[in-house]
Amino acid sequence: MLINKKKPWCQHPRNRRSKRLVSGIVASILTLQGIMALVPSQVYAETADLSLRNWHASSHISVPNIKPSWTMQVDNYLDMYDTYEGHHAIAEEGKIFTFADQQLIAIDARTGKRLWSYGKDLQPYVTYGNGVVYGLSADHMPFALHAKTGKLQWKSGTSTFIDTRLRTEVMIPTSDMLYAINGSVTFAFDRATGKLRWEANEPLADGHGTAYLEEADGVILRTFMVQGALSSVQLNAYDKKTGKKLWGHFGQGEALTIKNGLVYSIDYYSPQLLDYQSVPDRKVIVNAYNLKSGIQKGSREFTWKLEHEPPYEYGRGGVFLSGGKLYIEQGNQVAEYPFDDYKTGEAPLRALSSPYGEEWILLGVVQDRLMYRDYKTGEMKGVKLANGQPVVLSGDAPISQIDVYDKGMYRAQRNGTLLGINILTAKPVFRVTTGADLHESTLKTGDMVIIQAEGKLLGIKIP
Repeated sequence: MLINKKKPWCQHPRNRRSKRLVSGIVASILTLQGIMALVPSQVYAETADLSLRNWHASSHISVPNIKPSWTMQVDNYLDMYDTYEGHHAIAEEGKIFTFADQQLIAIDARTGKRLWSYGKDLQPYVTYGNGVVYGLSADHMPFALHAKTGKLQWKSGTSTFIDTRLRTEVMIPTSDMLYAINGSVTFAFDRATGKLRWEANEPLADGHGTAYLEEADGVILRTFMVQGALSSVQLNAYDKKTGKKLWGHFGQGEALTIKNGLVYSIDYYSPQLLDYQSVPDRKVIVNAYNLKSGIQKGSREFTWKLEHEPPYEYGRGGVFLSGGKLYIEQGNQVAEYPFDDYKTGEAPLRALSSPYGEEWILLGVVQDRLMYRDYKTGEMKGVKLANGQPVVLSGDAPISQIDVYDKGMYRAQRNGTLLGINILTAKPVFRVTTGADLHESTLKTGDMVIIQAEGKLLGIKIP
């Protein structure tokens, strides 16, 4: 029998080498791809379309950083109604009077120790006069406390509340009276007993009264905003004993001064009738009225003419009386007049240049300097009365709040710090870290300043 045996299949050596080579190449490629997958692609930094820096290294002011003597938590003014802005805390007699948990409290300004507390659910309003602290209950009834002990002296049974959306609400103590203003209504309380003596309203103001009240020779002066074809301020006089309205003059502002039985007041109405864009002539009219009768007894006109060509700007700004001199902002200068001896048509004693532009508002005179405020940024600058030189009072961050006491300017800033600046030298003296953005008024009593910083008080001893 023939048996046919097949030879086992055998690969050619050269073919085996080729296959191993191909397999190796494939394996290498797969390995390399795996490695490449683990290696990140090259990354480039993304650039801004626009990048602007508003500081440089020299912007920071280097002064000693003072640590607070004490810190205390209080009610946050950011949670209060706008009506009570600036009225929820005061500093008197070495104490601070403010609110915590809707109670009125007294704090020792040097140590930060709480001395006493009063009430509950109180309105966040406090004022002081002659050793007495005044506040408002939840239903707007005034009360009086002894400033040292916190003991209740009286609580009125009369509410000062009026139903209006926008209103001015203040209390003004005098030697024998406590006046409460609420919009266009004036309440007069006996300071010793809290008894309501009288109440008066100006109906033409429709609830819109200012915070101005002045007492002189048995007469109370108040101003109101009266609406009409042309709206303006109005000056009223009331009998102190009865509250009877004695007289009122539309267009007249608060008293510049009261002297020899006469009230001197600026006429704000007449300028509204002027075609100021076409005519360069400008004037400030100060009228004099008999305090008790309201009869006009005289008038003084302070005139000037704008330069350049029409159309003209309004060309009139601040007017105020200081040290017997009347200062009138006239375009790009401030004219100084002798108030008592002035005769209409006389030239000013001198004119000081206003170097800061239209955005700057003239505030008044502090430490023999005309003080200006930029209404856009809140920055403050000055001009020396002695020689007209500008005074720059700079910080190193945007302003949150500025307060000036004597030679000291306390500049709270929106970077969580406060700078103490000497107004006479215009140099920063110290810094305090407050940790707040929106500060309220800095208070002062004796050699202590009190910083209000969003729900806390910081007591600082002035260096």
